[in-house]
Parts: sequence; structure tokens; C-alpha cells
Amino acid sequence: MKLFQNKLLKHKKSRRLAAGLAAALVLLAGSRMFFAGGKPQEDELADLMNTTVIEKKDLLNSISVTGVIATADGRTGNTALTNLKVADVRVKVGDEVQEGDVLCTFDATQLEESLAAARNNYEVNRKLEALGADYEKQYHDSVKQADKSIQDSRQKQEQAKKDYQEAANRENTARTAADHAAAVLSEKQAACSAAREAAAAAAQAYEDSRQAADEAARQSALESSTENKADDAGEAVLENSEKENAEESIPERTPVIINDIDAYIAGLDVNGPDYTALKDTLNAYSLAKSALEEAKAEAERTRSAYEQAKAETGQAKSSADQARTAGQEAQNQYENSLKDAKAAYQKSKLQSQLITDNDAKKQISQYEEQLEDYTVRAPMTGVITSLSVKEGQNFAGGAIYEIQDLRHFIVEASVDEYDVVKIKQGMTAYVKTNSMGDELLKGTVTYVAPTAGSGKSGEGAGGSQTGSGGSASYQIQITVEGEQEKLRPGMTAKVSIVQEESKAALTVPYDCVETREDGTCFVYVDENGQKKEVTVEKGMESDYYVEIKGGDLEEGMKVYLPEGMRQGGQLPELEETENMDDSGYGLF
Repeated sequence: MKLFQNKLLKHKKSRRLAAGLAAALVLLAGSRMFFAGGKPQEDELADLMNTTVIEKKDLLNSISVTGVIATADGRTGNTALTNLKVADVRVKVGDEVQEGDVLCTFDATQLEESLAAARNNYEVNRKLEALGADYEKQYHDSVKQADKSIQDSRQKQEQAKKDYQEAANRENTARTAADHAAAVLSEKQAACSAAREAAAAAAQAYEDSRQAADEAARQSALESSTENKADDAGEAVLENSEKENAEESIPERTPVIINDIDAYIAGLDVNGPDYTALKDTLNAYSLAKSALEEAKAEAERTRSAYEQAKAETGQAKSSADQARTAGQEAQNQYENSLKDAKAAYQKSKLQSQLITDNDAKKQISQYEEQLEDYTVRAPMTGVITSLSVKEGQNFAGGAIYEIQDLRHFIVEASVDEYDVVKIKQGMTAYVKTNSMGDELLKGTVTYVAPTAGSGKSGEGAGGSQTGSGGSASYQIQITVEGEQEKLRPGMTAKVSIVQEESKAALTVPYDCVETREDGTCFVYVDENGQKKEVTVEKGMESDYYVEIKGGDLEEGMKVYLPEGMRQGGQLPELEETENMDDSGYGLF
């Protein structure tokens, strides 16, 4: 059974015209079947032309809209941090990620050192607060702690500098090895070329000698076969058959011209005389080729090792620069810490007044919050559609990534002011796209804009405030059920939003139902050739059919048509049929 989309007709006349055409089509089909069986009686033909049958249909009143497929969810990750070095990128565009997955990390070395210094300062302040009567001891302890902090920073600088120097030395060694391998490769290439030329020359000389030997043997055989034979009269007679046999026994050899020595060698039998004669030359060429391949592999290995060493040198230099910067900052903080500790000690000693640590705690909290931002995680499950970070580069700030849910989709559409009042959230809808062919996707209306021209986010969602004909346009969203693999954002979608639906309804053409003066409805059915009036209850109405209900009604029951709809009568012309499919109905 089909689903039927039906826009309510504005005039009852149009509905009657449509119902008339539907009934006429049913009658026409019935007439053809009737006449196929033989010539009917005149009264039977008249009954056939005046009746139709009760059919089961799925009726559907809906509103058709056209929209655009969009992802159901998408997020963009931004950061206010700037000039950060990207330490690690773990995804690429097109990757599917789960919520909470690490997307990338920024180099937090300097921030961690600043946090450590801030915590140190905080501890200094806390110690000063706890000095009590022993101000001097606490002061010296704070100085020692500050000294240890600056010493640790200097050791990190020295280690980073040492690592850089070692990396530079490895780079120089790798470069020397690469240069040597390149020189060896050049020598092996020259040796291989010489061996190839020698092999080609030897092979060509061998083929030429074989050609000359074969030609000499052929000529000798021909001369031997043509010796004069004396007949009874003493005259020489040449037998043509013997000459032909001699030519066939030693056929003429085709000269071999060697243009590709490798192809020639590939065609030789290693156990044959050809290969044996050229064995030394070919073995020398084979060894030269093997040596060349080994030289190529060694050159590639040393070149890769050099590139790796060069990259490591760059990373080591960057780490050394960062350590130097962090060391300078630690030195400044060290000096400030000592200065603050001394001032606190003197102030506590003279005034018995403790130093507050509110500012230090606030700074530590800020550093800790920033440190969390240095690890970027996926806020949702989806596919990476945009990525603005690259490992080793400095990130200027702004949008880091964009994630889209490419399995769940919505349809964004706009409707005019006449249809929007009929659409409510929760209504069932059917979606169709070119990519899905005739397949229909079920969906639900999940958003209806409260004002004209505004989308769910408060901005326009693909439509203007004024629609065609000067009417207002309202944005709606339809959520497609389930995961979809054939949909892509940006596709055009046709949507039918269900207003009213009746499954497997018993239906007749609209004008078959007549109304009594008391408002009750009835139809005329055929009962053993007699016209019987049956009271019915009208259900859902479409443009062409009406649902009828009653205890005695059955599918296939014959129903009489109104007088004006008889097959033999005159039917008015049907209007507004441009939206019907081959059967007269369609979902879209």
C-alpha cells in the first residue's frame, strides 16, 4: 500500500473533480477486464459503469518543504592563548574521534617552570607567615629553597646546552657518513655502467659470431648439395628437390641486435651454451649491479640518518632556547623571592606583621588553569573536519579544530507564514534525497522558529525574513532518525511533514459518500445485484478519497457512484494535476 500526500483543496469543486477522475480510472480498468472475458449483457455493463469498489489505502495529509541536509552536531575549539609551540598533534582531518580523546598538546615547559616558581614563592610566603618568633631561621630556610630553585633551573640550562651540542655533533657525523655514502654510490654507478657496457658488448660479439658461424655453415651445406651429378651422357644435372632440402635443413638466422642488455640476460637459459659463453662477463655485471643497489641503500640510510639528526639538532636548540628563557625568568623570580623574603623578614621582625599570600594563590590558580588548556581534548564524538595546528609550529591563537557528527543529520528548511501555523514540534516527517533514490528516511520536527527569519541559534538558517510573494519565512529543523551513511552536509532534501495519517483505511472516492438531512452519512453498496443504503462514518479525507467506517464494510465491496460520475456521463476537466505521479498520488 502506498503513502499518500494530500494538500487540502481550497474548493470542494476541485475535490469532486479529482474524485471523479479517480473513479473514472477505476471504471475504465474494470471495463477492460470485463470486455476481455466476452460480450457482457447490457444491464451488467450498466452496473459496472455505475460502481467502484472499496479499497484499502494509507492516507496521508502533509506539508511539503525543501531544505538542506546539515550535521546534527558540530563543535569548534578555540583558545585565547597565543604564540604557543605545538608539541604534538595526534589527529588529522578526516579522523573519527571519541569524546575526551586528546587532539593536540602545546609545549608547556615554560609555563610549568613558571608554575613551579609561583608555588615556590607561595611556600616562601607561607613560611614567613609561620615564622612566629623564629623569623631569622625561616628567612634562611626560604633563601636556601630559592637557591635550590635557581640551581635546578641552571642545571636544566646546562643539560639543554649539552644536549644541543651532542645533537650537533651527531649531525656532523651523520652528514660525513652521508657524504661518504654518496661518493661510494657515484663510484658504484660508474662501475655498474661500465660493467653493463662490457656485458652488452660481449653479448653482441657473441651473437655476431654465432650469426657468422651459422651463415658459413649454411653456405657450405648449400654448396655441398649442388655438386654436379653425372648422368648417363656425362652431363651435370641439379636436382631441385635436393637444393630445397639443403636450404630447409639450415634455415637462415635472424641477426640479433642487443638494445637492452637486462632484457637479453633475462631471456637466457642459465644452463645453456649462450649463458656459459658469457658467464664471466654477466657475473661481473651482476656483481656490479648488486654493489650499486647496496650503495643506494646505504646512501638512503645515511641520508635519512642525517635528516633525523638535523631535526633532532633543531629540537635540541629549541629546548636550549626555552631553557635559557626559563632560566632568566627563574633568575628574576629568584631575585624577587629573596627580595620579598628579606623584606618580609625585616617587616615581621620590626612590625610583627605577616605577609598575605592571596596574590600568590591567585597566580598559582591562573597557571594551573592555563596548563589545562595546553592539552586539547575532543568535546564530542565525531569527525575532524578542520585542523589549524601543525606539530613543531607556533600557533597564533583562535580556532584549533572543528568536529562534526557525520552520522546523524538534520534538515534545515524554511516555510511560509501559511504553513508554519500547521507545524508543531514532534510531528513525524519523511525525508528524501537524490543520494537515497526512492528510499524514505523517517524524521521528527525538532524545532520551529518562534519569529520570522531566525534560526535555532538566533541567526538566519538559510532563509530570509520575507518569503516569496511577500509572506514571512520561518525556519524549521527536522531530525533524521538513526545513523546515516549516504547523507552528506549540503545535500538538497525534500521533506513531507505529516499532519494527519491513517493506515490501511477503507476508502472510496470522495463523492460516493452522501449526507442525509440529519447530518449522517451513507453509501449505496451492491448486495446481490440490489442497491442497498449503508450508514457510514467519515474518517480522514484526502484530495481524492475519504475513509469510511462501518461494521459491515469490507475491502472489495462494490459501491455505487453518484449520478454525475457515471462512466457514460460527462466528466468535467481535472484541474491542478501537475503534482500527481503515475497513479495520481505521491508522497512528494
